Amino acid sequence: MIARLDEQSIVSTAYQRFLESLRAEGFAGDIAPDYANRTVLATDNSIYQRLPQAVLYPRDAEDIVRIARLAARDAFHDVALAPRGGGTGTNGQSLTDGLMVDVSRHMNRILDIDVENRRVRVQTGVVKDQLNTALAPHGLFFAPELSTSNRATIGGMISTDASGQGSCEYGKTRDHVLELDTVLLGGERLASRPVSEDELETLCERDDLVGDIHRTAREIIDTQRERIDACFPKLNRCLTGYDLAHLRDAEGRFDLNSVLCGAEGSLGFVCEATLNVLPIPKHSTLVNVRYASFMDALRDAKALMGGDAPSAQPQAPRPTSIETVDDKVLLLAMEDFVWDSVSPFFPQGDTPARGINLIEFNADDPDELSARIDAFTRHLSADTQVERLGYTLACGREQVGKVYAMRKRAVGLLGNVQGEKRPIPFVEDTAVPPEHLADYIAEFRAALDARGLDYGMFGHVDAGVLHVRPA
Repeated sequence: MIARLDEQSIVSTAYQRFLESLRAEGFAGDIAPDYANRTVLATDNSIYQRLPQAVLYPRDAEDIVRIARLAARDAFHDVALAPRGGGTGTNGQSLTDGLMVDVSRHMNRILDIDVENRRVRVQTGVVKDQLNTALAPHGLFFAPELSTSNRATIGGMISTDASGQGSCEYGKTRDHVLELDTVLLGGERLASRPVSEDELETLCERDDLVGDIHRTAREIIDTQRERIDACFPKLNRCLTGYDLAHLRDAEGRFDLNSVLCGAEGSLGFVCEATLNVLPIPKHSTLVNVRYASFMDALRDAKALMGGDAPSAQPQAPRPTSIETVDDKVLLLAMEDFVWDSVSPFFPQGDTPARGINLIEFNADDPDELSARIDAFTRHLSADTQVERLGYTLACGREQVGKVYAMRKRAVGLLGNVQGEKRPIPFVEDTAVPPEHLADYIAEFRAALDARGLDYGMFGHVDAGVLHVRPA
């Protein structure tokens, strides 16, 4: 059950003084201490509620500087601040009972698109779909793909190091961040990017907060690397704290963005980001594999990723992504009008499908794509580790889009089932090595079944990530 809001609607005296001082400092954005704004932003995409003292809508980076400078004064040390983008996080990251700083209202401009170098510079309130719409005429896109892409902001993606569909090929948000413009507590600006050893030495010699930050982070990675490697789990996602392991990149450069990405605004307010973008693949095919049970679909994950072929068989080509839905979600789709547009891709034979995997392949050369699909389907025919009911191909953007639209809509239908019970985002982004995913979910389902709960599960099999939503 979602926690009830505190009925106390009066802004505390300490926060009133902060807001008055902020106005006096020339804050150009909107200050909203009214109960309506606070109530609307007391919830996000999670099961939690926290009533903020007020909502701040900064006009630009200078407004962020004003907030951070004021918050550093001794008189306001007890003032809590939390950044917010689209509020699509499922773990309550954007909620606070202090001051919420919402960048989505005003700080939402695409500042520069460098097509030749495949770079963009954006304010952090830009929505992912907004950016990709602007990039599409240039044949480019910003990865990774999110189910909430029509409302998730770039700042939110950076703050949570968002991953999503296709992350095994495209990586996480951090892998596409080139430079960040961050405001630190006290109002100092930090421009962070990968730097050489000479550049790092120069930064560490600075007698200011930026110098202190670089000295501290350098000491951590250079003296604690073995402990970091030993203690942090080897997962596709880094949801266990700051990503210290990548403070030095594969080339040995020092990259402070490693910890800023995924810090959830706890280290500073990111105002602008320079990102690398990728060419849109010209050709796509989706292999839709059907199973008699959802557990069979999960057990097939490692083989589908091309990592579990018997020694006598050639390795299957690695796909861009593997998406899955369980029997609950699949049955909801079958009962909805959306099924009419995709039913040819999921024929129902003597044994009905109760689990599916959607395996996507992309290429710029149609012959290369065709060869990869042929190799993959030959692998399916030869591999007998899991019983499959069959497969179909969705070829081209239009057909692929229809199947993915069915998956998205079916997940949405979870919240519209008959009766009073509603699925809630209970365990989001479970991160388990794919080869252990089936065993993990089998235990999880047993725990839910023992309590008589209905539930739906869906997610990214290739990354070992599932969303579990019991009613």
